[in-house]
Amino acid sequence: MSRLATRLVAVLAPVALLLPAGAHAAKVVTEDAVGDAVTLIDESTDLDEPTPAPDHAGTDVVRTAVAHGAKRLRVRVAFRALERDPFQFIVIRVRTPHGNYELVVERLGGKPITSIDLGRRTVDCDGLGAKVDLRADTVTASLPTSCLDAPRWVQIGVGAVSVSGQQGNPELGAAYADDAHRDGAIRDNIATGPKVRRG
Repeated sequence: MSRLATRLVAVLAPVALLLPAGAHAAKVVTEDAVGDAVTLIDESTDLDEPTPAPDHAGTDVVRTAVAHGAKRLRVRVAFRALERDPFQFIVIRVRTPHGNYELVVERLGGKPITSIDLGRRTVDCDGLGAKVDLRADTVTASLPTSCLDAPRWVQIGVGAVSVSGQQGNPELGAAYADDAHRDGAIRDNIATGPKVRRG
């Protein structure tokens, strides 16, 4: 190595240590069984024995990707085939050391509507939003981690529910549901995935 190169390395090495590190987020991807959506035809349907609806692709979650960074939390939910004319709700349960939050994305046509609650209290969260990608069949929700009290870790659960009307009898619609961390089962509480520590 030349004397000039040696001097440059000696000068630049301390400077490099002072540069801000690139944004980093811990990421965890979980897969869900394909074709495990169920139908809840009416209020009398037993949650312990729901009716399988393997052909209903619009509610069938197949993958969840969680990116937990220092500043933002992103949850990307992939479906088998998102409905183009939806009446759909995606409920994202966010478990943290500080409490359990419920983030809801409503797809009722047009831009998705998002909200987040902590128990019975609605949380004001500037920067909360969701994006739908019909080509990729994904819904991505994103929010500042400050809205969650900047937790060290999160556990994410995803439940999707949609309602479809019958042709000729729209009032006789059926509800479809999928829990992203259960295989063909629906419970009162959404199951959560592994802990995702802050990156």
